Formats: sequence, structure tokens, C-alpha cells
Amino acid sequence: MLFTDQVTNLFKYTFSRLRPCHDENLDSVIRLLKSNCGGLYGYFSAHASNSFALAVFFLMLFINKLNKAPILLLIFASLVSYSRIYIGVHYPLDVVSGAIFGCMSGYLFYFISRKYT
Repeated sequence: MLFTDQVTNLFKYTFSRLRPCHDENLDSVIRLLKSNCGGLYGYFSAHASNSFALAVFFLMLFINKLNKAPILLLIFASLVSYSRIYIGVHYPLDVVSGAIFGCMSGYLFYFISRKYT
């Protein structure tokens, strides 16, 4: 998670795309469900990235051992990701990009763990 979190921060400050809750053009349209919406920039979502990285890593690790747990992890990661859009702190592309990066990171770390253990 440290890897995905730091890469996410690098992307946020590189692209400098405002979160929907910080965009003045969206003030009349957005429904903010919390008083603090996080940092200024939101591309891409660290919550989506971290949750999908963990879900894919454990899915790959336990795919043959547990029947339903890996699917539940993916559902949980999807719900966490969707919640970021619902509460108004990320655009859908932020979440989709974070999920894709998280999936790739989870698989990469699974591959590394299998290679060296």
C-alpha cells in the first residue's frame, strides 16, 4: 500500500487536477456529504488504488484456496471506490484510473512475492 499511495500522490501533484469538491464551477451542482473533502488534487484516487491493490493481491494469493472470499474482496474494493464518487471527492475517471493502477500493482506484488518465496 505504501507503493500505491506514494505513486498516487506523485500523480496528484503532477496532474494537479482539482477534486470536484474544490472546483468552483461545480459548487451549485455537487452534493458534498462531508465537511472536509481532502487535499486539493484528486487524480487519481488513492482509496481506489489501495483497495484494488489489496483485493487483487489477495485474490491471486488465495484464488485456489477460498471460494467466495476473493470475490468479496473485489466487491468491497468496488464499494470503497464508488463511495469516493458518491461523496463528491473524486470524478469517475479518478476512481477508474486508481482501480486500474491498483489492479496492476496488486498483480505486480503478487508476482514478486511468488518469485522470491
